[in-house]
Amino acid sequence: MKRYLTPLLIIITSICLVACDFDKPENENYLYNNEATSKRVKINIEEAKVLSDVAILNETVISISQLSQIKSNEYHVKKISSKLKKDNLKIKRQLSDLAEKKIILLPNSIDETVINELLKIEENSFSETYLKKVKLILESEVAQLKYLSNITNDVDFKVLTVKLLVTLQYNLNQIQNILKTNY
Repeated sequence: MKRYLTPLLIIITSICLVACDFDKPENENYLYNNEATSKRVKINIEEAKVLSDVAILNETVISISQLSQIKSNEYHVKKISSKLKKDNLKIKRQLSDLAEKKIILLPNSIDETVINELLKIEENSFSETYLKKVKLILESEVAQLKYLSNITNDVDFKVLTVKLLVTLQYNLNQIQNILKTNY
C-alpha cells in the first residue's frame, strides 16, 4: 500500500499545482512596459503624421514654384521660385529616404486650394501673392518640423529636422527680404 501511496501523492500534488491558478501579480515594471510601449506607438504615429504633413507642404511649394516660373514677370520672383523648387526637390528626396527607412508611406498630394487661388490671380499682382502664399507655407513647414523635433527622440528625425530647418529658414528669410524691399 505504501508503494502506491507515494506515487499517488506525487500525482495528486502535481495535479493540484497544475490546476492552481497562479495569478501573476502586476508589478510596477509590468505596467510601465505596457505604458511605455503604448506611448512609443503613439509617438510613432504622430511622427508619421507630421512627416506626411511636411511632405504635402513640400509638394505644394514645388508646384506653386513651377507655376510662378511660368506666370511671374519679375526676375527676382522667378529666381527665388527656381531656388525654392530646387531646394524642395532635395527636401522631397530626404523625406522619401527617411520615410523608406522608417517604413512610412508618404502621400503624393498637394494643397490644391493654394494652386487654384494662384491660378485666378492676374499677372500684375501674381508675384506678391505668390510670395505671401509661399511664405505662409514655409512658416507652416518650419512649425511642423519644430514640432517633430520636440516630440521625437529618434536621432534620424532630429538630424533631418535640423537639415531641413536650416534650408527652409534661409529661404523664408529670402522671401521676407524680397517682400520688404519690393512690396
